[in-house]
Amino acid sequence: MELSRLRGIFTPMLTPLTPDEAVDERSLRRLVDFLIGAGVHGLWVMGTTGEFPCLPETERARAVAIAVEQAAGRVPVVASVGDSSTALALRHARHAAEAGVDGLASTPPHYFPHTMDETVAHFRTLKEAHPELPLLVYNIPQTVKVRMTLEATLTLAREGVCAGIKDSQNDLEWFRSLVLALRGEGLTERFRCFLGSRVLIDAGLAIGAVGAVPAVSNVAPAACVAVYEAMARGDLAAATAAQELAIRFEDLKQVARGGSGNAASLGTMKHVLRLWGVIDHATLTRPLRRLDPAEVEELRHRLARLPQPTGVTAVA
Repeated sequence: MELSRLRGIFTPMLTPLTPDEAVDERSLRRLVDFLIGAGVHGLWVMGTTGEFPCLPETERARAVAIAVEQAAGRVPVVASVGDSSTALALRHARHAAEAGVDGLASTPPHYFPHTMDETVAHFRTLKEAHPELPLLVYNIPQTVKVRMTLEATLTLAREGVCAGIKDSQNDLEWFRSLVLALRGEGLTERFRCFLGSRVLIDAGLAIGAVGAVPAVSNVAPAACVAVYEAMARGDLAAATAAQELAIRFEDLKQVARGGSGNAASLGTMKHVLRLWGVIDHATLTRPLRRLDPAEVEELRHRLARLPQPTGVTAVA
């Protein structure tokens, strides 16, 4: 894949599940079409929003294969292959490569607090196994315990091991320092910087990101795309308006009155897509708390006050 295609809004896809927590193929195919129809520039499968650490290897591989098949080359598909060891990540990477993905991404191995030399070795091994595929760093220290340093990230860029990063730590100062360092070394075309933020898409683009991987684009894909397009043409007012609309969808998670923040966010988005008829079930992997009937009813009322996407059933 040409690295120039790594830009814009890549949706970190939710994984629609059946009530028994298996991948719901029909719903997943509809979600792919919904997102591509709304104009997203790419799909990011089996990331945090996709509940990757909670799913068996077979289901992870199945979800990636279905997404690639349904996308059918219309947009690039990046598969996140992170796990708790390099050997396990290599298994996911092999499945993804066999499915025909356009790129791979990985967190540092999680559970053990690995050092940077161990983490750099992890990415080198993944790249050696699949030299034909762009490999991106997925930097999310709040969940994997390992925070990429600027120097380690630059090493991976200089060596050509990694072709970009999704930085989800919500540290704009760190992100800007990376962009400036890459620019200073002439590496910005070889190493693509994405911000994994739901509410700072415009800010990230302003300081040098080539795109964003925002979870909220599962339910507000057109708004997120509008932020990117407005920033690309220098229309800050339009970008701000679109970003604020995306935030209104993000704020729907406030209906949840219990459970973790992740459960509230993922559960709310799945219920939105279910209410729109995009997916059949709002199942979360246990023990993530699911919304109760009263919360779903409140969500329905709040959602009805927001713009409804073209081609979906309006919320009563």
